[in-house]
Amino acid sequence: MDGERVKKKNFICSLAAILGGGALCVGAFFQTNPAIESFENVKSSYRSSELFLLDRDGKPLHQWRQNTRERTFMWSALKDISPAMISAVLKSEDQNFYEHSGADSKALIASLYQRLFKNSSRGGSTITMQVLKLTTTDKKVYQGVTGKLRQIVAAYKLESQWTKEQILEAYLNLVPFRGEYRGLSSISWTLFDKRPQGLTLKEATLLSVLIRSPNAKPPEWAQRACWQEPSLCAEFQASIAELVQKSAAPLSQQYALHLAQKLSSTGAHGEVITSLQKDLQVYAQEIIASQLRSLESQNVHNAAVLVIENKTGQVWAYISSEGSDKKSSYVDGIQALRQAGSTLKPFLYATAFEKNLLHAESWIEDSAVDIVFDRGVYKPQNHDRQFYGWVKVKTALASSLNVPAVKVFKLLNDDSFWSKLKDMNFRELKEPDHYGPALALGVADVTLEDLTQAYRTLAQKGVYSPLRFDLKTDSTNEKRIFTEESAKEVAQIISQSENRALGFGLDSALSLQGASVKTGTSKDMRDNWCVGFNSRFTVGVWVGNFSGEPMWNVMGISGAAPIWKKVMEWLYEKYPDTEVSLAPVAQNKTNKAPQVYPNARIVYPQDGMVLALDPAIPSVNQKMPLLVEGPKAHTLHWKIDGKSKVSAHQAYLWTPSLGKHTFELYQDNELKGSVQVLVK
Repeated sequence: MDGERVKKKNFICSLAAILGGGALCVGAFFQTNPAIESFENVKSSYRSSELFLLDRDGKPLHQWRQNTRERTFMWSALKDISPAMISAVLKSEDQNFYEHSGADSKALIASLYQRLFKNSSRGGSTITMQVLKLTTTDKKVYQGVTGKLRQIVAAYKLESQWTKEQILEAYLNLVPFRGEYRGLSSISWTLFDKRPQGLTLKEATLLSVLIRSPNAKPPEWAQRACWQEPSLCAEFQASIAELVQKSAAPLSQQYALHLAQKLSSTGAHGEVITSLQKDLQVYAQEIIASQLRSLESQNVHNAAVLVIENKTGQVWAYISSEGSDKKSSYVDGIQALRQAGSTLKPFLYATAFEKNLLHAESWIEDSAVDIVFDRGVYKPQNHDRQFYGWVKVKTALASSLNVPAVKVFKLLNDDSFWSKLKDMNFRELKEPDHYGPALALGVADVTLEDLTQAYRTLAQKGVYSPLRFDLKTDSTNEKRIFTEESAKEVAQIISQSENRALGFGLDSALSLQGASVKTGTSKDMRDNWCVGFNSRFTVGVWVGNFSGEPMWNVMGISGAAPIWKKVMEWLYEKYPDTEVSLAPVAQNKTNKAPQVYPNARIVYPQDGMVLALDPAIPSVNQKMPLLVEGPKAHTLHWKIDGKSKVSAHQAYLWTPSLGKHTFELYQDNELKGSVQVLVK
């Protein structure tokens, strides 16, 4: 061992003499070198510049930049790096890596020769010597002749403390490749959309030759690659132009901005395998974009969708779309506080059922009433400004009648409804006295996350548990909110079309077999909600404007409900409900695209609907949308009261007038449906 040390010392001194620095030889040995970091410390201190989200199947989902100084991705273990990549790097950078003990004397002498006689900047550093520079804070310590000697000494020391495999692994994770990209993982994902494990010989060669000249122009890059692997030269030249563009292009995996934003704020970094399903995430974004385009003329610009698997609490889709309002792209509509509207009514009735004050078949009067409370007199009204007399509780709930809801609230005569909401973690709930009886009509501000979670509690037969954004399937901290009987009774009520016929007709966007669902619209039409579930998934949708501006003549049934229905149909097709069929009512089950109807059908208005004109609003601002679903290849038109004929290919805003009106839908001049609406 002593003989080996003497040989190493003699070589270093000899090289120093050749370099003209023989007088520095002894000083270089006695000068203190920087401390050698352990491999474990280097690896543990490594941080990705990105929060890199993968979906539940390992597909790239989103990259969220956390460090703007450099771009690094996940640390890759040597066993997870393609053998072709390891071989290519050794061939390009250090062919004698496994033979030398830190410094390669032949390479150093060749480097000296090149510098003296060929005017070349070839360095002669081994991978071990490069790792020293990559792991040392003070880069100047290895500069100049003395620095080179110090680096050689440190390289031998590093090799005595680290294994060859650790040195090579650290090198591949720390070395700069191109531009701001540092480490193999970052450049592999950016240029080839894959982990380092999957790199081919062609790809590995292209990356390995970048190490010596990270910002080489395309001709030089191709020349270096061709020199290393001549047989692939033609392929290199064909690929490099595209790769240069990709290295400078913005991030391509951008499908979960707001979830990345949320997770980053909690300290998440590096690679995170989320519970999201990428295909669902992308599909829901497309549906949102399509619906917002159709409602843009009615001043609708934003929407959000949350999909939760009931049993596990895992989030399968988390989307907050900025629509055409690019200024608010970072607003998370799933976490934004908005007025709940009628979406809180199921929990009100569940509380009354649990106390045995009512049941689905009970009768309740829908009539004018003055509610006297501490802050004055409250006169609730239904959205259509009329009353329906005695109705069954199941009709009052599913058809979203306001007066019966307030009467149920007074019947409770305590804070039990408020307490149920609090137990379900409605985070920004104020004290009960702040709302009074109006809490029954949803004046509370809620988030889409909290609201969807509450409906998931009904889907879970009254049991609440936290959300999961990863693949952990055990739901901890479960707590019972409602009795199983009361939760099931409410779920049954809001699953049946006949119960909501009074408010929405028998065939609406809410009509899906096996699905329980409720809509809501806040004051001045500022918020649209549609939240519902089947035995496996709960889907929540909000539609509105992040700016807080009201929409124009958009109710939950025409704003949020179409998005909800299409997402639920997608889930039914891809993940069939094992308990109850989620197949749409009166739909051909062999149709591979359940959201497309072979024949035109009226979506809105519903037959028998009653509208009330508001004398406080100018008539020009009171409109009713006419909505159709049907094949684009056919001619679709409306006939209004047997006279007016208007195109039905786009939403049409009709100005209501007093009296009874008939709307007929024609497809290629063939009558496909007819509804009547009464305007008071």
